[in-house]
Parts: sequence; structure tokens; C-alpha cells
Amino acid sequence: MASIKNLKKDLNNVIGEIIQNINLWELESSEKDLKKSEKLTDECFVVFDLLIKKIHQKDVKNKNTHYKSISLELTQKASELVKSFNEL
Repeated sequence: MASIKNLKKDLNNVIGEIIQNINLWELESSEKDLKKSEKLTDECFVVFDLLIKKIHQKDVKNKNTHYKSISLELTQKASELVKSFNEL
């Protein structure tokens, strides 16, 4: 069974790393329009909130499957966010 503790750590690490990279990019690219990067940072927070809500969901019948699906969703959302970051 996927551990809730490890799932939360993964979520924090992955989303935090993406936000940190966006912030570094903003510092290096101060002459560019930062609206897209700010929007992407907001998207990161939305994804984090969505997934943390799913982690704390109480009415789950099969916890193992539930946490594995959250882990898979984290991977998918993170790759979408990284792709958007690379397009900046």
C-alpha cells in the first residue's frame, strides 16, 4: 500500500521543485513578461490543493487503489506542468 506520508512528501517535493524552477527562471528572465510564469505558479498551487484534497478524502473503499491513482495523477500533472514550464 502506498504510504500517505510518502505520497505527501512526493507531492511537496515535485510541486515545490517545479515552483522553485519557475522562480529561478523569473529571476533570470526579469526583462520578459512574467504573466505566463505567474499563471503557471498558480496552476501548481491548484494541482497541489486538488491532490491534497484527494489524499485526505475519507470515503474511500479501496485505499491502495486510491493512493496509487493519486500517485499516477501526480506524475501526469507534474509532466504537464514541466511541459508548460519548458514552453516559457
